Amino acid sequence: MSVLVLLASAAGWGSVVYAGIATTKHNLSVVGLGAVKSIDETEICIFCHTPHRAIKNDNIPLWNHNLSTAGNYGVYTSPTFDGVTTVQDLGGTDATTAAVSNLCLSCHDGTVAINALNNPSNANQNGNPTMGGTNADGTLPDGTSRLGTDLTDDHPVNFIFDAALFAVDNSLNDPATLTEVVLFNGTVQCASCHDPHNSVNPAFLRVSNTGSALCLRCHNK
Repeated sequence: MSVLVLLASAAGWGSVVYAGIATTKHNLSVVGLGAVKSIDETEICIFCHTPHRAIKNDNIPLWNHNLSTAGNYGVYTSPTFDGVTTVQDLGGTDATTAAVSNLCLSCHDGTVAINALNNPSNANQNGNPTMGGTNADGTLPDGTSRLGTDLTDDHPVNFIFDAALFAVDNSLNDPATLTEVVLFNGTVQCASCHDPHNSVNPAFLRVSNTGSALCLRCHNK
């Protein structure tokens, strides 16, 4: 069984989903489709996963990208938000407690170089892959994919979405009936709405948001 299939099985997101990463902007290898990609790395999965010397994390198997040192991302608040979020503490450099969103932010908060890998591929054992299309420090260029370290104006993540929250907020759908939106240990994370391995829908959305279809998976409006 290949590492790719093992990762798909362990993450529970399905091997068909993982088969699509080669045609997305998250393919950062030399054959990647986006402006940000390597000029010397032929492996695709290595930028996030490694079969050996992985960073220990129970949320995502065999994690390979160095985590952000950002200690606080701020907390989303609004008069109608009833969830209890700990987005300000996504785990930081403690990989054992890093939330799924922290793993996404290790590239997307713009503080860590795209090629900052714990275990480079065999072809680059003397150093990390050489990247093109990044800022001078190897981070994502300014744009919609660079979220920064202030998430107070973004959809809340790292909060528990369970029967208790559903009971006090009648504007939500029962989390037990969710389809396609994914909860991680009962929490909403970046990857609840975004599938990093599949860009069939814009912005890697798990469901097309035409007619707010994705929003309405969780929100009863």
